[in-house]
Amino acid sequence: MLPLIALFASCSEDSPQSPQLLETAGITAQAPYLTKDHKGNAVLCWTEQGADSLNRLQYAVYDKVHEQFGPALTVPVSAGCSASAESVAKVAFKDDGTILAVFAKRFEQEMNPFAGAIYYSQSMDAGKSWTSAQFLHSDTAHAYGRGFFDLARLKDGEVGAVWLDGRFGKSIKGSALFFSRSTKGKGFGADACLDKGTCECCRTDLLTDASGNLHLAYRSILFPEPLSGKQVRDMVYKRSNDNGQSFSDAKLISDDNWEIAGCPHSGPSLAVAGNTTKAVWFTAAGGNSGLYSSSVSAGIGKFAKRELVSKAGRHPQMLALPDGKTAMVYEELEDTPVGHAHDSHRASPAKATPERGAHAKMMSHGPAAAAKIVFRLLQNGKPPKIIEISDGHHLDSHAVLTMLDEGVLVTWVRETENGSKIYYSKVKI
Repeated sequence: MLPLIALFASCSEDSPQSPQLLETAGITAQAPYLTKDHKGNAVLCWTEQGADSLNRLQYAVYDKVHEQFGPALTVPVSAGCSASAESVAKVAFKDDGTILAVFAKRFEQEMNPFAGAIYYSQSMDAGKSWTSAQFLHSDTAHAYGRGFFDLARLKDGEVGAVWLDGRFGKSIKGSALFFSRSTKGKGFGADACLDKGTCECCRTDLLTDASGNLHLAYRSILFPEPLSGKQVRDMVYKRSNDNGQSFSDAKLISDDNWEIAGCPHSGPSLAVAGNTTKAVWFTAAGGNSGLYSSSVSAGIGKFAKRELVSKAGRHPQMLALPDGKTAMVYEELEDTPVGHAHDSHRASPAKATPERGAHAKMMSHGPAAAAKIVFRLLQNGKPPKIIEISDGHHLDSHAVLTMLDEGVLVTWVRETENGSKIYYSKVKI
């Protein structure tokens, strides 16, 4: 059994605690993801490399009474899973307590080094035992990659999943976007294609709002007429009001017109506050590199004109809070190289991961020398409150966040001389 994660240090209102190290038994820990279980408890997922050099999905539940995380639980069938910062392994909880673990693995013996699949496993006894791994997708050919998935609990208590899939790679540019959902007492069912021609290596974002509507954002490959059909990679949005049975047509979040032939490895994030859907994303269109945000009311009409969040920001994550507030986290780089080939999958640099798909040229938006984690609190009509979670003296990146009763929990990856580690902090609001 792994040691308990240390107690949170006290922190004053709107101030963060000192960064705390997540104590783990493995060689490295990376790819953090925060979610909630069926009882509303915060759950931290991560990928940990063991002494056998295999990655495994682990998770721990936050104890509100004792203000600490319980022992880490391992999903055994995830052994050998990939640990991409943009396509992290995750767990999701049905309303009845069933746990679904989703993770990607590469096909080791295939000629295509990027070929792989997404699998899932179920636990009906609070993580004590797990079913054998099954394919998330109906197509199981070994010739191409799949990944960059996201999960959300639906209004009927089941779980929905979206992912990028290379099955149409010979006939379209980029990857296809697919959706599937679980059914009562069972795992995931038939999958449905929502879009073709999306960016191959940027994470997707799927969430369910308080009314049960599904919201989806991703980076698409577009060919705008004003640019004479040149390829651009900009963010789009879809919505479902019927529990994923159907989705709206893709709506452009912002016409950045980012002409790029590679993948930025930086997906969008959504938050729904009241009747407003907000989006934040990275772009380097026109040389104006940075994080931008926009919003739309009730999913009707166009998204508002984008606003700059941070010129040095990367990999944003956003969360709607009570009373119309919105929280956001991201890293700000000391140096921001753009435009050279880069392998962002630092856990296994010698191996390709399935979600990297059928392209070789990727953009670098990871920390070059040092980066700090920044927390931003937004309130309508008021200037944003900006809080530095870490000091910028380390290689900190890919922060995620979730809401607690008394504030916001933030976790991120820190690269050290001994490999990647996970740190966390709490901002009391």
